[in-house]
Parts: sequence; structure tokens; C-alpha cells
Amino acid sequence: MTFMPSRSHLLSTGALLLTLLYALQPAHAQPARTPRQLIDNLGVEVRQILETSKPDKTPEDAERAVAAQIMALSQGAPGHLSLTELNEYGRTPLMLAARGGYPLVVQALLADPGVKLRINVRDAEGATAWMEANFAPTLTLAACQPGVLTAERYLLLPPYLRRMAHLLKAQGTAIGAIVRQLEEAGAEAQPEDAKRVWLARCPNATPELRAALADGALMPTLTREAVSRQSAFNKAALENIASVPARPPEGMKFVTGPSGPDEGPISPLLTVHQMNCVRMAHPQVPRTDWTGSILLKAIAQIRDGIVETADIQLIGEPQRPNVVEVFRKAILMALSGYQCPGDHVFEQVFQFKID
Repeated sequence: MTFMPSRSHLLSTGALLLTLLYALQPAHAQPARTPRQLIDNLGVEVRQILETSKPDKTPEDAERAVAAQIMALSQGAPGHLSLTELNEYGRTPLMLAARGGYPLVVQALLADPGVKLRINVRDAEGATAWMEANFAPTLTLAACQPGVLTAERYLLLPPYLRRMAHLLKAQGTAIGAIVRQLEEAGAEAQPEDAKRVWLARCPNATPELRAALADGALMPTLTREAVSRQSAFNKAALENIASVPARPPEGMKFVTGPSGPDEGPISPLLTVHQMNCVRMAHPQVPRTDWTGSILLKAIAQIRDGIVETADIQLIGEPQRPNVVEVFRKAILMALSGYQCPGDHVFEQVFQFKID
């Protein structure tokens, strides 16, 4: 099996240095580290802090440092184009900060008049920053993708759950603070439109949740559903692991987009080597009495630096279902260790050969 070596990127230096840098640059020059890149890297840094037993700083410390750098940029070069630049999915830094659950970064961005002017811009899926904040993806994965609550797919969840638990310690106040900041800055509240966008993004949502959304407020309904489902699954797994579903329903697809209004993809799939991952885990060859060669392709979705969902399909010659399952689990376990800045959809081919 062949893997490219991972590469890491250090965050920019302090706010003072960044201020001096922008003062010396012409207005059209691009900074060494844009707000989008800072936010993308913040996602990975927060994951690393939360998985460290005795970290030397908190997630809030890391967020505060990024917010200071963005504020320095805004003060030194108001309206700088990088403050509102779009990523490959048409998302602004404000959208990324809102969906990442970073109120200090949102506050820093909203201090710039250019960001405020574009506060209601929509991404390629039709979502605004206000909608992204109300989707609360840092807390509501189980609502959007109930299939993750299975023994097989639970392999991907530890990095997500650490972030979810950290936010819930503060009763999810960061999410509510972001919504308030956006509304006070002029964001339009569009709850019905937001529900439509969320349902298009989350086709695996249960019929019961769809019915609840018809009459309920978006964020409370999604958060209540996700936390309730997650708690019930955790309790069942502790009492009797055999009682939880072994795998998602046959044919369920986890990665469907992002897509545009015509339901077509808005960006080509990336390869894993195009994402500058700071950490990639190698799949462990499972113990099995099977011999031969097997090829599988993973199409995975990264949000805020980690792989949250993935579809894995067999390529080439048919294999026994139990053999495919063994290697699929090995791939999922490896993907759970990836740390790749940003939000992406990528594909990666894995080949195993056992003599």
C-alpha cells in the first residue's frame, strides 16, 4: 500500500506581526495565511487539543488567537478581499466560522464592514451564514446521518464526539451566541428556507424528524434529535453492545454532495494528496484466513478537519461479504485518524494484498 507523506502547516505569528505585514503590503496582495486558511487550521488544532490528555492551551485559546489575527487584518486592511473570499463550495470565512461553532471568530469577522455587507450571501447549496449556524453541525451529525449510530460506523465518531462534548459542557452557548451575533449584524432569519436546504443536505434524515421540523424551530429540533439519539445509542452500547445495529441499512449513502441547485456536484472530488493533511493513519491489515488481493474505494466527507462520513465500495472482482466487511472496517478505522484542514469531499483507493 502506498501513501504520500503528510505535510503540516504552522499558524501565522501573533496579531502584531500580522498587522505590520498588512501595513507593508499593497491592498490587493494576498496574506501568507488567509482567514479561510486560519479557520481551516483552527479546526485541526482544536481536534488536537481535545485529544491531548494535558494540553497547554484550551480550544478557546486557539480560537482567540485566530480571532486576533483576523481582527488585525480587518483593522490594518479594512475590506480585504480575503475576508470574504469563497472556497470551492462557495462558502465565505463567516460561513466556515459559523458552521464550526467559533463565536470569537464570527465576532472578529463581523467587525469588518465588507463582511457585514455580504452577510446574507449564499453558498453553492443555497445556505447563508445564519443557516449554517442554525444547522449546528458540531452538535447535530446524528440528526443528519442517523446511520453513523451503528457498531461499524461508530469507528469514525470519537473525534466528533470530543468536540460535541466540549461544546455541550457550556450548554451549547457558543452556537446560540453565533446566531445572535449574526442577527444583530443584519443577517436575515429565513427558517423555512433553512429547513429546505438542510433536508436537501441530509437525505438520510428520518421521517419522524422531517415531521418534527415541519412545525418545530430548526436548531432546537435538530439538536434535541441528535443529542437524544446519541445518548440512547451510548446507553444501549454500554448495556449490551450486541443490541445496537451492526451496520447502516443496505444501500444507504452518506456522501451526497455538496451539490448545486441542479443537484449536480459543484466541485470535483479531491484526492487525499490535494488536501495537505497534517495526519493520515495507515490502515492496519486485519487478521484473516483469507488470501488474495482486494481493492476498495472510499469517498469521504471532511468537516472542520476530520472525516465524519464515508462510503466505501468494492472495486473489481467480487469478494465474500464478510471479507469486504473486515477490510471496510480497517479503512474506517484509518479514516478516523485523518486530520485535514477544511471542509472537503475526497476519494481514496485502498489496496490490500495478503499471500
